[in-house]
Amino acid sequence: MNNISKTLIVVIVTALFAGCIEQQKTPDQPINLVKMSGQDMIQRLGTGEIAGFIGWEPYPAIAITKGYGKPLFYSADIWKGHPCCVVAYDYHWYNNTRNADDILNRMALVQLKSVEYINNAKESGSPDHADLINYSMAFGGMTNSSAAELSLKDVQFVYSPNIPGTETFISKIMDFKIFDSNKWNQSGYKNASDYANHLITNRYVDWAVKNRENNLSSIALKETVTIRYGYLLNDIHELPFYVGWQKGWFRAVGINITMAPGTPFENGAFEMQKGFKTNSVDIGSLGIPPVIIHRINSNDFSVDDARVGVISGMNNEGSIIVVAGNITSLADLKGKTVGYPGPGTIQHVLFLMAADNAGLKVSY
Repeated sequence: MNNISKTLIVVIVTALFAGCIEQQKTPDQPINLVKMSGQDMIQRLGTGEIAGFIGWEPYPAIAITKGYGKPLFYSADIWKGHPCCVVAYDYHWYNNTRNADDILNRMALVQLKSVEYINNAKESGSPDHADLINYSMAFGGMTNSSAAELSLKDVQFVYSPNIPGTETFISKIMDFKIFDSNKWNQSGYKNASDYANHLITNRYVDWAVKNRENNLSSIALKETVTIRYGYLLNDIHELPFYVGWQKGWFRAVGINITMAPGTPFENGAFEMQKGFKTNSVDIGSLGIPPVIIHRINSNDFSVDDARVGVISGMNNEGSIIVVAGNITSLADLKGKTVGYPGPGTIQHVLFLMAADNAGLKVSY
């Protein structure tokens, strides 16, 4: 065989080998996010229909204690200390309520008392621990006390609002292009800081801190008022509201809590769109990203119908990416289906942050 023939063979073999390598390359597939309810996430992870989900407590705790999956990332791993649920009020209610500030002061005070109770009762040696587990099971729709215990561990219950954290969320929402650009321009906000400071006030929490030692009945409203309250389905993040309600602390300060139409809402986006926007929720608890997003995207700025204000925090952290046993990294989810509560939820934004940090694509 002459040198020319040898050279041709080498070229042909090299080309064929390169072609085989090219065919064997795995395409850069996105992670496929699919909207589903918390119970669907648990069930479909258990049957193997999905490779994982990102959800709020207690859904991760239930899936883990059932043996359906394991935690891949806690939301604190994605962003330590991130704000989550908050207490918000509707501006239409505020503008049409004579003593709105007095009511909001006392709402913030009940939130403070509830958070202090929960944080003390979370300790296993606390005399209130068993009662707290029962509250968690009732509000979270759980029948397993082990799941209730687990659901409390990764949630930080708070009463102070987090303005710097909210600014970061607004910036991330801008980065991910979730805002409707036309609506953002209509809003008139200059930047993330300007928006956050218009959205949140500390005045009500400041009043609550000053009055925390007072007997509740001594600072009750002169006349009892009825508040249509909105909250999310089985959301352990909002346990402070439930504790205050069950313990009668709202009644003690002169506030009669009734469930707003549509309550409990499936997620915060629905609460904004079907509750606050329609003026059927006076005050409610929900995630800060739905507040941020839908105060812009769902707003008819000619009447400013989706305007809300935040008076206190509810919790930080408390969401988990739960995955099947064979998944060891976020990259293992490429090309697979992952459940999430829906667009504009805190879990949506957190998952986008995690994927962005890992250089992964997401479709939904």
